[in-house]
Amino acid sequence: MRIDEASSRPYALRLARPWVAASATMTTRYGRLVALASDGIVGFGDCAPLPSSGEKGHAETFRALDEALRALAGEELEPLSGGLGERIAQPQVRWAVETALLDLQAKQNGLPLHRLLRQNSVSEVPVNAALGRLDAGCVDRAQKAAQAGFAVAKIKVGVDPVERELEALKELVGASGDVLSFRFDANRAWAPAEAHRFLHALVKMDGLRVDGVEEPLAGPTPHALAFLQAELPFPLAADESVPVLGADALLEARAVRRLVVKPARIGGMDATLDLARRAQQAGVELVLTSVVDSAIGVMAAAHLAAALPTGQGLAHGLGTLAWLAEDVAAPPPIEMGVIRLAERPGLGLTPFDHLPGGDLFQG
Repeated sequence: MRIDEASSRPYALRLARPWVAASATMTTRYGRLVALASDGIVGFGDCAPLPSSGEKGHAETFRALDEALRALAGEELEPLSGGLGERIAQPQVRWAVETALLDLQAKQNGLPLHRLLRQNSVSEVPVNAALGRLDAGCVDRAQKAAQAGFAVAKIKVGVDPVERELEALKELVGASGDVLSFRFDANRAWAPAEAHRFLHALVKMDGLRVDGVEEPLAGPTPHALAFLQAELPFPLAADESVPVLGADALLEARAVRRLVVKPARIGGMDATLDLARRAQQAGVELVLTSVVDSAIGVMAAAHLAAALPTGQGLAHGLGTLAWLAEDVAAPPPIEMGVIRLAERPGLGLTPFDHLPGGDLFQG
Protein backbone atom coordinates (compact mmCIF):
# COMPACT_ATOMS: atom_id res chain seq x y z
CA MET A 1 0.00 0.00 0.00
CA ARG A 2 1.10 3.57 -0.64
CA ILE A 3 1.24 5.89 2.39
CA ASP A 4 -0.26 9.23 1.37
CA GLU A 5 0.24 10.92 4.75
CA ALA A 6 2.07 10.05 7.97
CA SER A 7 1.60 12.15 11.09
CA SER A 8 1.35 12.07 14.88
CA ARG A 9 -0.41 14.02 17.64
CA PRO A 10 0.82 14.30 21.25
CA TYR A 11 -1.27 13.49 24.30
CA ALA A 12 -0.92 13.64 28.09
CA LEU A 13 -3.38 11.41 29.95
CA ARG A 14 -4.00 12.03 33.66
CA LEU A 15 -4.21 8.92 35.81
CA ALA A 16 -7.10 8.38 38.18
CA ARG A 17 -4.52 7.49 40.84
CA PRO A 18 -0.73 7.11 40.84
CA TRP A 19 0.71 3.96 39.28
CA VAL A 20 3.46 2.81 41.66
CA ALA A 21 6.14 0.28 40.69
CA ALA A 22 9.53 -0.55 42.17
CA SER A 23 11.38 1.75 39.75
CA ALA A 24 8.89 4.53 38.96
CA THR A 25 5.72 6.32 40.04
CA MET A 26 3.50 7.62 37.23
CA THR A 27 0.71 10.21 37.44
CA THR A 28 0.50 11.16 33.74
CA ARG A 29 0.91 8.96 30.65
CA TYR A 30 2.64 10.73 27.77
CA GLY A 31 2.61 9.56 24.17
CA ARG A 32 1.89 10.22 20.53
CA LEU A 33 -1.03 8.98 18.45
CA VAL A 34 0.25 7.91 15.02
CA ALA A 35 -1.93 8.22 11.89
CA LEU A 36 -1.13 6.71 8.47
CA ALA A 37 -3.47 7.49 5.55
CA SER A 38 -3.91 5.71 2.22
CA ASP A 39 -6.72 6.25 -0.31
CA GLY A 40 -8.80 8.14 2.25
CA ILE A 41 -8.56 5.46 4.95
CA VAL A 42 -6.61 6.12 8.16
CA GLY A 43 -4.91 3.62 10.45
CA PHE A 44 -3.86 4.44 14.00
CA GLY A 45 -1.08 3.39 16.35
CA ASP A 46 0.15 4.39 19.81
CA CYS A 47 3.71 5.42 20.66
CA ALA A 48 4.03 5.60 24.46
CA PRO A 49 7.57 5.21 25.85
CA LEU A 50 7.96 3.30 29.10
CA PRO A 51 7.63 5.63 32.13
CA SER A 52 11.01 4.40 33.40
CA SER A 53 12.71 5.85 30.32
CA GLY A 54 12.33 9.33 31.80
CA GLU A 55 12.17 12.68 30.03
CA LYS A 56 15.29 11.98 27.99
CA GLY A 57 14.00 8.62 26.81
CA HIS A 58 10.65 10.11 25.82
CA ALA A 59 12.36 12.84 23.82
CA GLU A 60 14.62 10.37 22.01
CA THR A 61 11.68 8.12 21.14
CA PHE A 62 9.60 10.98 19.80
CA ARG A 63 12.52 12.25 17.69
CA ALA A 64 12.88 8.76 16.22
CA LEU A 65 9.13 8.70 15.54
CA ASP A 66 9.27 12.05 13.73
CA GLU A 67 12.15 10.81 11.55
CA ALA A 68 10.32 7.58 10.71
CA LEU A 69 7.11 9.36 9.76
CA ARG A 70 8.93 11.83 7.52
CA ALA A 71 10.49 8.89 5.67
CA LEU A 72 7.21 6.98 5.28
CA ALA A 73 5.15 9.57 3.40
CA GLY A 74 4.84 8.49 -0.23
CA GLU A 75 6.34 5.04 0.40
CA GLU A 76 4.95 1.65 -0.64
CA LEU A 77 4.76 -0.65 2.40
CA GLU A 78 3.48 -4.14 3.16
CA PRO A 79 2.61 -4.87 6.82
CA LEU A 80 4.09 -8.01 8.38
CA SER A 81 6.59 -8.31 5.52
CA GLY A 82 9.52 -8.02 7.94
CA GLY A 83 10.78 -4.86 6.27
CA LEU A 84 9.96 -2.46 9.11
CA GLY A 85 12.76 -3.87 11.25
CA GLU A 86 15.26 -2.67 8.68
CA ARG A 87 13.66 0.75 8.32
CA ILE A 88 12.86 1.54 11.98
CA ALA A 89 15.34 0.55 14.67
CA GLN A 90 13.52 1.95 17.72
CA PRO A 91 11.15 -0.80 18.99
CA GLN A 92 8.41 1.47 20.36
CA VAL A 93 8.34 3.48 17.16
CA ARG A 94 8.19 0.29 15.09
CA TRP A 95 5.26 -0.96 17.22
CA ALA A 96 3.33 2.27 16.68
CA VAL A 97 3.94 2.40 12.94
CA GLU A 98 3.25 -1.30 12.43
CA THR A 99 0.00 -1.04 14.40
CA ALA A 100 -1.14 1.88 12.25
CA LEU A 101 -0.20 0.00 9.05
CA LEU A 102 -2.11 -3.11 10.12
CA ASP A 103 -5.13 -1.10 11.29
CA LEU A 104 -5.11 0.55 7.87
CA GLN A 105 -4.80 -2.74 5.97
CA ALA A 106 -7.49 -4.43 8.07
CA LYS A 107 -9.87 -1.53 7.36
CA GLN A 108 -9.12 -1.79 3.64
CA ASN A 109 -9.92 -5.52 3.77
CA GLY A 110 -13.01 -5.08 5.95
CA LEU A 111 -11.58 -7.33 8.69
CA PRO A 112 -11.01 -6.96 12.44
CA LEU A 113 -7.28 -6.67 12.99
CA HIS A 114 -7.02 -10.01 14.81
CA ARG A 115 -8.56 -11.81 11.81
CA LEU A 116 -5.97 -10.21 9.55
CA LEU A 117 -3.22 -11.51 11.84
CA ARG A 118 -4.63 -15.04 12.11
CA GLN A 119 -7.69 -16.48 10.41
CA ASN A 120 -8.70 -18.69 13.35
CA SER A 121 -8.11 -16.08 16.04
CA VAL A 122 -10.45 -15.78 19.02
CA SER A 123 -12.75 -12.85 19.72
CA GLU A 124 -12.58 -12.86 23.54
CA VAL A 125 -9.40 -11.99 25.46
CA PRO A 126 -9.32 -12.66 29.23
CA VAL A 127 -7.47 -9.98 31.18
CA ASN A 128 -6.30 -9.64 34.76
CA ALA A 129 -7.46 -6.87 37.04
CA ALA A 130 -4.69 -4.41 37.90
CA LEU A 131 -4.83 -3.78 41.65
CA GLY A 132 -1.63 -1.75 42.04
CA ARG A 133 0.40 -2.17 45.21
CA LEU A 134 -0.53 -3.74 48.56
CA ASP A 135 -1.66 -0.47 50.11
CA ALA A 136 -4.67 0.35 52.30
CA GLY A 137 -7.03 0.40 49.32
CA CYS A 138 -5.97 -2.92 47.80
CA VAL A 139 -8.59 -4.99 49.64
CA ASP A 140 -11.38 -2.78 48.33
CA ARG A 141 -9.98 -2.94 44.77
CA ALA A 142 -9.73 -6.75 44.99
CA GLN A 143 -13.33 -7.08 46.14
CA LYS A 144 -14.52 -4.85 43.30
CA ALA A 145 -12.48 -6.91 40.81
CA ALA A 146 -14.09 -10.10 42.09
CA GLN A 147 -17.56 -8.57 41.84
CA ALA A 148 -16.76 -7.43 38.28
CA GLY A 149 -16.05 -11.02 37.24
CA PHE A 150 -12.26 -11.04 37.02
CA ALA A 151 -10.61 -14.39 37.67
CA VAL A 152 -7.02 -13.11 38.00
CA ALA A 153 -5.79 -9.99 39.81
CA LYS A 154 -2.29 -8.56 39.53
CA ILE A 155 -0.48 -6.90 42.43
CA LYS A 156 2.76 -4.92 42.47
CA VAL A 157 5.10 -6.21 45.19
CA GLY A 158 8.67 -5.40 46.15
CA VAL A 159 7.66 -1.84 47.06
CA ASP A 160 7.58 -2.33 50.85
CA PRO A 161 9.60 -4.75 53.03
CA VAL A 162 8.79 -8.43 52.43
CA GLU A 163 7.25 -9.10 55.85
CA ARG A 164 4.98 -6.06 55.62
CA GLU A 165 3.73 -7.12 52.19
CA LEU A 166 3.12 -10.69 53.35
CA GLU A 167 1.01 -9.43 56.25
CA ALA A 168 -0.99 -7.21 53.90
CA LEU A 169 -1.45 -10.16 51.55
CA LYS A 170 -2.86 -12.34 54.34
CA GLU A 171 -5.48 -9.67 55.01
CA LEU A 172 -6.25 -9.46 51.31
CA VAL A 173 -6.70 -13.22 50.93
CA GLY A 174 -8.99 -13.30 53.93
CA ALA A 175 -11.18 -10.57 52.50
CA SER A 176 -11.30 -11.61 48.83
CA GLY A 177 -12.84 -15.05 49.32
CA ASP A 178 -12.05 -17.87 46.92
CA VAL A 179 -12.85 -16.00 43.70
CA LEU A 180 -9.49 -14.52 42.67
CA SER A 181 -6.15 -15.98 41.71
CA PHE A 182 -3.28 -13.56 42.23
CA ARG A 183 -0.46 -12.62 39.88
CA PHE A 184 2.45 -10.81 41.55
CA ASP A 185 5.00 -8.51 39.90
CA ALA A 186 8.17 -7.70 41.85
CA ASN A 187 9.88 -5.72 39.06
CA ARG A 188 13.29 -7.22 39.97
CA ALA A 189 13.09 -5.81 43.49
CA TRP A 190 14.52 -8.64 45.60
CA ALA A 191 17.86 -10.15 46.48
CA PRO A 192 17.81 -13.98 46.32
CA ALA A 193 17.14 -14.39 50.07
CA GLU A 194 14.17 -11.98 49.99
CA ALA A 195 12.76 -13.62 46.86
CA HIS A 196 13.06 -17.08 48.43
CA ARG A 197 11.31 -15.89 51.60
CA PHE A 198 8.42 -14.28 49.75
CA LEU A 199 7.90 -17.07 47.20
CA HIS A 200 7.96 -19.90 49.73
CA ALA A 201 5.62 -17.94 52.01
CA LEU A 202 3.14 -17.87 49.11
CA VAL A 203 3.30 -21.67 48.86
CA LYS A 204 2.41 -22.00 52.55
CA MET A 205 -0.28 -19.29 52.75
CA ASP A 206 -3.74 -20.74 53.42
CA GLY A 207 -6.42 -19.88 50.90
CA LEU A 208 -4.06 -18.18 48.44
CA ARG A 209 -4.24 -19.14 44.78
CA VAL A 210 -1.11 -18.05 42.92
CA ASP A 211 -1.35 -17.53 39.16
CA GLY A 212 2.35 -16.63 38.91
CA VAL A 213 5.12 -14.27 39.99
CA GLU A 214 6.95 -11.92 37.63
CA GLU A 215 10.56 -10.84 37.95
CA PRO A 216 11.38 -11.90 41.53
CA LEU A 217 15.16 -11.42 41.28
CA ALA A 218 17.31 -8.30 41.11
CA GLY A 219 20.05 -8.97 38.59
CA PRO A 220 18.68 -12.33 37.40
CA THR A 221 20.41 -14.87 35.19
CA PRO A 222 18.73 -17.71 33.28
CA HIS A 223 20.43 -20.20 35.61
CA ALA A 224 19.31 -18.42 38.80
CA LEU A 225 15.72 -18.17 37.56
CA ALA A 226 15.69 -21.84 36.50
CA PHE A 227 16.98 -22.89 39.94
CA LEU A 228 14.24 -20.88 41.65
CA GLN A 229 11.51 -22.04 39.26
CA ALA A 230 12.36 -25.68 39.95
CA GLU A 231 11.45 -25.19 43.63
CA LEU A 232 7.98 -23.76 42.98
CA PRO A 233 4.58 -25.18 41.97
CA PHE A 234 3.49 -22.00 40.16
CA PRO A 235 5.00 -20.20 37.14
CA LEU A 236 7.73 -17.63 37.45
CA ALA A 237 7.70 -15.09 34.65
CA ALA A 238 10.28 -12.92 32.92
CA ASP A 239 9.14 -9.46 31.81
CA GLU A 240 11.79 -6.73 31.68
CA SER A 241 14.41 -9.49 31.65
CA VAL A 242 13.27 -10.67 28.20
CA PRO A 243 15.10 -7.95 26.22
CA VAL A 244 18.00 -7.89 28.72
CA LEU A 245 18.77 -11.62 28.98
CA GLY A 246 17.35 -12.52 25.60
CA ALA A 247 14.27 -14.60 24.89
CA ASP A 248 16.32 -17.38 23.29
CA ALA A 249 18.54 -17.72 26.38
CA LEU A 250 15.52 -17.86 28.68
CA LEU A 251 13.75 -20.45 26.54
CA GLU A 252 16.84 -22.61 26.11
CA ALA A 253 17.52 -22.64 29.87
CA ARG A 254 13.84 -23.32 30.70
CA ALA A 255 14.44 -20.44 33.11
CA VAL A 256 10.76 -19.66 33.67
CA ARG A 257 7.39 -21.11 32.72
CA ARG A 258 6.04 -17.81 31.41
CA LEU A 259 7.21 -14.83 29.38
CA VAL A 260 5.43 -11.50 29.87
CA VAL A 261 5.84 -9.27 26.85
CA LYS A 262 5.13 -5.64 26.13
CA PRO A 263 4.82 -5.76 22.32
CA ALA A 264 6.10 -2.20 22.04
CA ARG A 265 9.28 -3.13 23.89
CA ILE A 266 10.22 -5.96 21.54
CA GLY A 267 9.27 -4.11 18.38
CA GLY A 268 5.72 -4.89 17.35
CA MET A 269 3.24 -7.52 16.28
CA ASP A 270 5.42 -9.45 13.84
CA ALA A 271 8.19 -9.80 16.44
CA THR A 272 5.68 -10.85 19.12
CA LEU A 273 4.06 -13.50 16.92
CA ASP A 274 7.50 -14.92 16.12
CA LEU A 275 8.36 -15.07 19.83
CA ALA A 276 5.00 -16.73 20.56
CA ARG A 277 5.77 -19.52 18.10
CA ARG A 278 9.17 -20.14 19.68
CA ALA A 279 7.71 -20.08 23.19
CA GLN A 280 5.05 -22.59 22.14
CA GLN A 281 7.73 -24.97 20.89
CA ALA A 282 9.54 -24.67 24.25
CA GLY A 283 6.36 -25.24 26.27
CA VAL A 284 6.45 -21.72 27.75
CA GLU A 285 3.38 -19.48 28.19
CA LEU A 286 3.24 -16.01 26.65
CA VAL A 287 1.30 -13.17 28.28
CA LEU A 288 0.92 -9.71 26.76
CA THR A 289 0.83 -6.66 28.98
CA SER A 290 0.62 -2.87 28.90
CA VAL A 291 1.86 -0.08 31.16
CA VAL A 292 -1.34 1.96 31.49
CA ASP A 293 -1.38 2.51 27.74
CA SER A 294 -4.10 4.40 25.91
CA ALA A 295 -7.20 2.71 24.51
CA ILE A 296 -5.51 2.51 21.10
CA GLY A 297 -2.44 0.81 22.59
CA VAL A 298 -4.46 -1.61 24.72
CA MET A 299 -6.82 -2.49 21.87
CA ALA A 300 -3.86 -3.19 19.57
CA ALA A 301 -2.39 -5.55 22.17
CA ALA A 302 -5.79 -7.22 22.65
CA HIS A 303 -6.09 -7.95 18.92
CA LEU A 304 -2.56 -9.36 19.01
CA ALA A 305 -3.39 -11.52 22.04
CA ALA A 306 -6.42 -12.89 20.20
CA ALA A 307 -4.14 -14.02 17.36
CA LEU A 308 -1.47 -15.77 19.45
CA PRO A 309 -0.90 -19.44 18.57
CA THR A 310 -0.78 -20.54 22.21
CA GLY A 311 -2.11 -19.66 25.64
CA GLN A 312 -5.75 -19.27 24.67
CA GLY A 313 -7.67 -18.57 27.86
CA LEU A 314 -4.62 -17.24 29.70
CA ALA A 315 -5.31 -13.83 31.28
CA HIS A 316 -3.33 -10.99 29.72
CA GLY A 317 -2.17 -7.85 31.50
CA LEU A 318 -4.41 -5.48 29.57
CA GLY A 319 -6.92 -4.49 32.26
CA THR A 320 -5.27 -1.13 32.96
CA LEU A 321 -7.64 1.33 31.29
CA ALA A 322 -9.54 2.06 34.52
CA TRP A 323 -6.36 3.69 35.84
CA LEU A 324 -6.75 6.49 33.29
CA ALA A 325 -8.88 9.53 34.12
CA GLU A 326 -8.96 10.42 30.39
CA ASP A 327 -8.12 8.69 27.13
CA VAL A 328 -7.53 9.19 23.40
CA ALA A 329 -10.63 7.18 22.40
CA ALA A 330 -13.62 5.53 24.05
CA PRO A 331 -12.05 2.54 25.84
CA PRO A 332 -13.20 -0.99 25.02
CA PRO A 333 -15.50 -2.42 27.69
CA ILE A 334 -14.21 -5.18 29.94
CA GLU A 335 -17.07 -7.48 30.93
CA MET A 336 -16.59 -10.36 33.38
CA GLY A 337 -12.84 -10.00 33.05
CA VAL A 338 -12.89 -10.27 29.25
CA ILE A 339 -12.27 -7.84 26.37
CA ARG A 340 -14.70 -8.81 23.60
CA LEU A 341 -13.42 -7.78 20.19
CA ALA A 342 -16.14 -6.45 17.92
CA GLU A 343 -16.32 -7.45 14.25
CA ARG A 344 -15.66 -3.87 13.16
CA PRO A 345 -12.74 -3.44 10.70
CA GLY A 346 -9.29 -2.66 12.06
CA LEU A 347 -8.82 -1.86 15.73
CA GLY A 348 -12.49 -0.96 16.05
CA LEU A 349 -11.76 2.41 17.72
CA THR A 350 -11.90 6.00 16.46
CA PRO A 351 -9.70 8.54 18.28
CA PHE A 352 -11.19 11.75 19.63
CA ASP A 353 -10.66 14.90 17.55
CA HIS A 354 -9.06 16.59 20.57
CA LEU A 355 -6.55 14.55 22.53
CA PRO A 356 -6.26 15.21 26.28
CA GLY A 357 -3.21 17.28 27.11
CA GLY A 358 -2.39 17.89 23.45
CA ASP A 359 -2.48 21.65 23.94
CA LEU A 360 0.42 21.35 26.41
CA PHE A 361 2.72 20.60 23.48
CA GLN A 362 1.65 23.36 21.12
CA GLY A 363 3.96 26.26 20.34
